[in-house]
Amino acid sequence: MPAHHVIDNKNKLIVTTWEGDVVDIDLIEALTKYQQDIQCRPQYLGYNEIVDFSNVRKIKVTTEGIKNIGRTASTTDQNGIDRRLAFIVSSELAFGLARMYEVYRSFTRKTNKEVRTFKKKSDAYEWVMNKT
Repeated sequence: MPAHHVIDNKNKLIVTTWEGDVVDIDLIEALTKYQQDIQCRPQYLGYNEIVDFSNVRKIKVTTEGIKNIGRTASTTDQNGIDRRLAFIVSSELAFGLARMYEVYRSFTRKTNKEVRTFKKKSDAYEWVMNKT
């Protein structure tokens, strides 16, 4: 699996780094495993997230895949817990797909996660860490 997670308890942040090639099934499998192994734990419910795609070589993700990921991701949103999710990307394709995810994610009724896409790591970290 091309996704690796690091949990920063001090800053209440979960950082997922992707490497290699990314396809729909990898995203769905990684998200499902992440939800089961990490995100469902009570101690992480209020943690913000960064997903770093800057080291990805090739992206083969479909529009339907993005929709499915948005629906799947919204199933773990908790009422009254607002969080931020920042994507870090290095290509125009990745930027467009991440923005598409932002839109689909915002359509889900239960969502309480603010999502943004960045090309610079420093901007992503600044935005996530300065949540007011």
